[in-house]
Amino acid sequence: MNTHASESDIQKYAMDKSGCPAALVAHIDSCEHCKNEMKTYQLLFSALTEQSGPAFDFDLSALVLPQLPVSRHRLSADRFVAGFLVVFVCFCVAIPVYLFRQYFLYMFSDISSFFIYAILCSVVIIIGFKTLKLYKKYQQQMRILNFN
Repeated sequence: MNTHASESDIQKYAMDKSGCPAALVAHIDSCEHCKNEMKTYQLLFSALTEQSGPAFDFDLSALVLPQLPVSRHRLSADRFVAGFLVVFVCFCVAIPVYLFRQYFLYMFSDISSFFIYAILCSVVIIIGFKTLKLYKKYQQQMRILNFN
């Protein structure tokens, strides 16, 4: 190499020599300037690993939590519309069920058992796929959070 290794290459060498390209290893081993830089980084990395984490002799959460502002829940338009829709759908389902309660048990009596099992299997498969998709999305979000 005609020039010295970059700072990032020297840091990689200081952390893990085996993961570096052979040309970089040969240069750092032969160049006094880069070797001194690498030793400085190794000293810095070892000092950082030996340093203990911060420790307080008091309860920090007890001091900070009372100072945080209390958030008040306001009724937004979105929540109002969503609540109205939930109540409306409940009434649309509950009123017919109440009015036709005596015929409700006979509704499924003339359907063959094959169709009932087909409907149940379809529902289980759809719920399974939806659950798997939701789990994959959760894993992807956790992977993104862990790498940032």
